[in-house]
Order: sequence, then structure tokens, then C-alpha cells
Amino acid sequence: LETYTQECDFVFHLAGVNRPKDPAEYKAGNFGFTSTLLDLLKKANNKAPVMLASSIQAALDNPYGTSKKAGEDRLFDYGRENNVKVLVYRFPNVFGKWCRPNYNSAVATFCHHIANGLPIQVNDPEVMLNLVYIDDVVEELIGALCGREHREEKEQVKAFKDDVINVVKINRERVAAGKQFCTVPVSYKVKLGDVAELIQSFREDREKLQVPDMSDAFTKKLYATYLSYLPEDQFSYPLKMNVDSRGSFTEFIRTPDRGQV
Repeated sequence: LETYTQECDFVFHLAGVNRPKDPAEYKAGNFGFTSTLLDLLKKANNKAPVMLASSIQAALDNPYGTSKKAGEDRLFDYGRENNVKVLVYRFPNVFGKWCRPNYNSAVATFCHHIANGLPIQVNDPEVMLNLVYIDDVVEELIGALCGREHREEKEQVKAFKDDVINVVKINRERVAAGKQFCTVPVSYKVKLGDVAELIQSFREDREKLQVPDMSDAFTKKLYATYLSYLPEDQFSYPLKMNVDSRGSFTEFIRTPDRGQV
């Protein structure tokens, strides 16, 4: 780590602790390691920009949230004191291909269970999820590397048109304190129950040789995610050939907007 912090041009700090056996590991992993990283950068007099993967839970009063908040504050202080560009992202729920099920993503768990014929449990279908797709996260981070990151101020003003004055005031206070957050510009607010129903429809669609409406960006991304959880023997399926005096007809897929192929 000492060698890397001497030579790097940009730091992607994605490491963190979110499911420890001992709650004390939250602070050690999310604040302690961040401090170690920044101390080594300062020791090397390396002014490389630092990006931090934080969480929307940093606004909550729980052991995980407070440890992430402490890491944020440590980085903001470091940036202000050393005139270094810092980029703090409070990521919402990230979903995408190959995410670990039964861990910290309801989307991953639903996709895995439904693809494998297992039951799912939806405690409150009305719960709103704020979701970002992993490919959109990666695209944003590549943009950040090139100096094209998205800052929260512009996005929030768009999102809260009815309260622009208050939002601008909040953001000015954050900027004055050196605490302006970065954001992934593409996100989706969806009810938990709707996500579960949509994933369930994917399983049914494959049985009917149908594909979902790919013109909807969220549906397309969720379907790509679902496919990554299919057992290998489910990628192929038998086709029925209809033969008469005119020849043969075999349907292998159909779409809601373009009919049969």
C-alpha cells in the first residue's frame, strides 16, 4: 500500500466492511483503513484525487452508517487541508450481474431464487428502493477518473424543483464546508413488490418464448441481471417445428412490439 500511494495518479477507494461478526470492525474497516490510506498519501506528498465509495446509510444512526460517515468526514478534511480533490459517492442499492445473493442485495436474492425455482419473501411490497445499475456506476467512475464526475448540486436541483431555494442553500453550506457529494446520474426509484413481480415475469416469459419490453431501460438492465443467475441448463430450450405441405415453421422467440421470430 505504501508503494501504491507513492506512485498512483488516482485512488478508487472501494474497500469497506458491511457484514462483520464484531461491530467494532465497522470503524476499523470504514474509518481506520481510510485514515491509513490518507496518511500514506500525505506522507508521500501525493496530491492524487481520491474517490470514496460511501453509502446512503451514512445519513443513518447505526454502526455501519456512522462508520461510513466518519470515513467521509476524514476524507473531506484531508481534501480541504491538503488542497486535494476528493469525490465522495453515497451509493444507493447497487444491482447487476453476478452480485452475491442472500447477502446485502434484495435484487440479487430475488433473481437467484426465482431463476432457480426457490421461493422469495417480500415483507413490505410498498417499500421504495433507490437502485443504480453496476454498469452505470462503472461508467460514472471512469468519467470521474477523466475529470467528468457528476456533483450532487445540479442533480438535486433537478430532483427537487418544488424546493429549489432550500436545496441550493443546503448545497452551498456543504460546499462551504467542503462536503459536496458526487452522484451516479442514472438511478431508479422502484417499489420492492414491483421489482419482485417483474423478475417473476422474466421466468414466465422464458417459458412462453417471450422477451420483455427492452425499450424500458430499467427492465432491460434488470433482465440482463436476471439472466446471469440462470442455471446453465436453462439457457437452451426445445423448439417445436410445425410442418405441412408448404414447408416448416419454427418459432423461437416473440416480442411484445415486433411479434414472432
